[in-house]
Amino acid sequence: MRRSIGRAVRITNPERGLAHRASFAIFVAASLGLLIFSKVYPTLTEEVQGVLVDVAAPVVDVLGEPVTAFRHFGSRVADTLDGADRVERLRAENERLKRWRDVAMRLDGENAQLRSLLKVSEEARIPAVTTRVVSDPGGPFVRAIILDAGAGKGIGKFQPVTDQSGVVGRIVTVGRQSARALLLTDLNSRVPVFIRRTGDRAILVGDNSDRPKLAYLPMESSARIGDEVLTSGDGGIFPARMPVGVVDFVDGGLVRVKLAADLSRLDFVNVLAYEPVEKPEESPVAGPLEPPPGGPSVAREQPAEPAAVPPPVSPAAPASNAPATPPVDEGGT
Repeated sequence: MRRSIGRAVRITNPERGLAHRASFAIFVAASLGLLIFSKVYPTLTEEVQGVLVDVAAPVVDVLGEPVTAFRHFGSRVADTLDGADRVERLRAENERLKRWRDVAMRLDGENAQLRSLLKVSEEARIPAVTTRVVSDPGGPFVRAIILDAGAGKGIGKFQPVTDQSGVVGRIVTVGRQSARALLLTDLNSRVPVFIRRTGDRAILVGDNSDRPKLAYLPMESSARIGDEVLTSGDGGIFPARMPVGVVDFVDGGLVRVKLAADLSRLDFVNVLAYEPVEKPEESPVAGPLEPPPGGPSVAREQPAEPAAVPPPVSPAAPASNAPATPPVDEGGT
């Protein structure tokens, strides 16, 4: 088919076919000439090549700028198309870093609380169990907390509970793995305290408010705002001189205390294994003194008492236990 078309072209336009053949012959002759010339004059050929390169370099540079720009444009388009995935990856990494930051901040706060708790234990010189608060106030008591440690860790009933600032409350219920602590603000809480400045003793009474009140203060008490309130140690539940709070309200006989511990933000607490001083009359070894047991060794150590000497018996006198004889009548009667 193509041969027939070419033959038809040559037949219809013979000048055009002759031009094609002439151009081909010219290119072949030029190639052979350049080849022979490069063999005869190699140095001149190199110079010509250098000139050609110098001339062609700017042309190629100018012509290559659109290609380079198009390549950069393609890279930008690819980056733009990949931008959504990259943004999602960066967002996920940012969220992960934020979570780690929150964890680091929480651990830093917990470490500060634990250091403060350990400092309190060292000052009080009382063994303590550090435990976490696992519930908010509630339950059968209005103001109480649940701890994640119980009898399995040595926690017992009535043991005092503190945090890094002061007294929190006391243990009222103990399980194997958990315990319930009654807070100072509960209606059932009663804690013997005293005012450091005046020495006045009182009872800190909870009334389900954030500021418990002082009851049974002396009539002549001069309590005033800012006075520090400490535990007195009476009753044997709380150690003496533990921080409770400060007086922040005085109105006649009504005195209220702002607690040192923030009961609304309890994360960790200490349960003190406090054992009060035993009274002598309550000691199992107390009792009335008994006489020392007798024995040969004791008899030898004691001086011998002189034996009682019986009174001499008169021969004329009858024995006291002999029967009396009737008198003899000498007149024969």
